[in-house]
Amino acid sequence: MNSELDDGCESLCMVQALQVSFGYPGRVVAHEASHCWHAGLCLLQGDEGTGKTSWLKALAGQLPLRTGVLRYAFADDGRLAAGSCFWQDPRQPLDEVRSQMPAAGWVALQRTLYPHWSQEQFGRHVQGFGLEPHLHKPLQALSSGTQRKLWMAAGWASGAELVLIDEPLAALDKPSERYVQHALAAMAAGLRHPARPRCVIVAHWDAMQGVDWQDVMELATSP
Repeated sequence: MNSELDDGCESLCMVQALQVSFGYPGRVVAHEASHCWHAGLCLLQGDEGTGKTSWLKALAGQLPLRTGVLRYAFADDGRLAAGSCFWQDPRQPLDEVRSQMPAAGWVALQRTLYPHWSQEQFGRHVQGFGLEPHLHKPLQALSSGTQRKLWMAAGWASGAELVLIDEPLAALDKPSERYVQHALAAMAAGLRHPARPRCVIVAHWDAMQGVDWQDVMELATSP
């Protein structure tokens, strides 16, 4: 753990944003914003259009900062190492190669990317989501809801220090919505294990019943 990250934060601060600004041409998403995400379950809460997905992209290193810095407790050089962050943008169309890849093949690829991958956890989430009948299908044949379930199952099983999940209940059936909330609640305590703390940041519009969040960052609606 990098003690430099503990500036005003508890010892398990995993990700720290210091005066960060980012956005798109003609639109500022964050202006000199600061926040500390601790180990555990963290909620990025806001209505549609408040910048939740953009925040996740910035934390994943896919949206460049204009000013400020992001610090990661698990990155010695300040950069995200391969296998330390899981992020799959559910809104981003798959490229031609990925779209034709069987879901099981995509999962096999994830196992090679994340050194702390847990096949036991993945199997449990496959069962909870009812994904087994879909694993032989190409990714392009999966509905948007089934893709989201696959991304979440892989993210939770990845063992990555930082896992970013965008709108987990979107396009899901009611049983799957209940499973998401159950799975998040069940994993909360294990994420704060002092031997290997992890941070799961979920972007969603409300607090999701039954989930005990370690931290909630509320994004303001633009006037």
